[in-house]
Amino acid sequence: MPLDIRLLNLGSDSAERDITVGLSEYFYQNSTYQKFFNSDKTILVGSRGSGKSAIFKYMAAAEARKGHLVIELSPEEYSYELLSQYLRSEKEGSWGKQSSYSVAWQYLLYSLVFKKISEEKRGLLLGAQKDIYTYVVNNLNSQDLNSIGILFEYLKRLEQIKVGNHESFQKSRELQALYSLEEIKDLQPSLEIILRKTRIKIFVDELDKGWDNSEDAKYFLAGLFQASQKLNRISPNLRVYISIRQELFDNIPQIYEDAQKIREDVEVIRWGKAELLELIGLRIAHCFPELIQQNGQRRWNSVFTSMISAQGLNSIDYIIDRTQHRPRELLQFCKLCLDYYSEGKRVEEASIFAAEEVYSEQKTKDLASEYRFKYPCLLDLFEVFRGRKDVFERADLEYLLLAIVCGELDVDQAADWILEIDYLELKKLLWQIGFLKAKVPQKMRNASTSHGAYLGHYELPTINLENIDYFCVHPAFHSFLSLRDG
Repeated sequence: MPLDIRLLNLGSDSAERDITVGLSEYFYQNSTYQKFFNSDKTILVGSRGSGKSAIFKYMAAAEARKGHLVIELSPEEYSYELLSQYLRSEKEGSWGKQSSYSVAWQYLLYSLVFKKISEEKRGLLLGAQKDIYTYVVNNLNSQDLNSIGILFEYLKRLEQIKVGNHESFQKSRELQALYSLEEIKDLQPSLEIILRKTRIKIFVDELDKGWDNSEDAKYFLAGLFQASQKLNRISPNLRVYISIRQELFDNIPQIYEDAQKIREDVEVIRWGKAELLELIGLRIAHCFPELIQQNGQRRWNSVFTSMISAQGLNSIDYIIDRTQHRPRELLQFCKLCLDYYSEGKRVEEASIFAAEEVYSEQKTKDLASEYRFKYPCLLDLFEVFRGRKDVFERADLEYLLLAIVCGELDVDQAADWILEIDYLELKKLLWQIGFLKAKVPQKMRNASTSHGAYLGHYELPTINLENIDYFCVHPAFHSFLSLRDG
């Protein structure tokens, strides 16, 4: 009996919305999840839409079902703006912001742990550990503050002493008390006793929400990384997990300087084509239980036409090739296909092509938005490629890029930074953000990427671009930029 495709619901793009609807049932435990979950790693790095939040939401729900204490934390939209607006800059008194953020984050994380214990483990607080409950009642419950408020208040206390007009001896004592977390130091033995029988997991997610690339935003993240490392050394039963966007992790100097120290704690999310097929197949089977016994390809073919005849490609390959192997992009494209579906046994080519026009524009603008702080106005750069062929020999591409950085081709507002860089640097940039793909020689490919000649940075990040003779614009951008077949 044919499926009623109009009933297909692929779920939300957002893990926060999806966790209570169906994510726990159709979450796909890909290889990254397995490695992260079954290791001591605590830092999850990935591009926007790669599934960081989904992994954290699934892990948090699983821990809660086991009876462990779970704390989920993410900055408010206004967090970075608030910090920048009300805290003095680093140069105003040289008050050492990174160390101040680190100790403020430690104070916040301890406070959240103490509050969680006092709320959910009252029985543990009747004996020698009642000092934690007393501290919460006297110091935390009396404050009507959210998480960012607790952090902000501690930072203001540090700032007022460091850049204020205190007498030096008094200033030294007060600073020492704040930096050593004196007011909670005496509670640590009680915490360690509780942690012998209690597991506590803290998940810090969505750190790019409201990101403004300010001084305080960078110190905010660097301080969090330092604080989490310190708390993770207290006990195996206390773990602080952080998810962060790849671009932020790679380009914040304060984090990068500590990269060697935390490298063994980092897991980078990567998706292969087969894994993306399984992910979408699980969502299809969740909606149509009669497909549960089928494999991912058969589930897909039950809903979508199997081939794109004009291209001679499997339809799933055609669609995944127009993503940067990120689950959110695959879901967005497939949902657009369903929007253009009208009738029939399956979603046919016409619906896929119609969806591609909308998706291509969305993806181009999303990519520019993703890198807007480091590379403003990328759309103006992308427009230089409009109407050109989609494939370039190296010499032709480099000549085009040279004309751009020399100012011969107009890139409008992007000129502020493009005219300051070298054309080879611009080529590397377009490759790293995924706008360009490289035709990688067979000997340089690995087993998982041997299916195609042109590969993206997200598929094979470690190649020397000077060994590449041909490049193409990523297929995701072809429709919007009206590119011609090379």
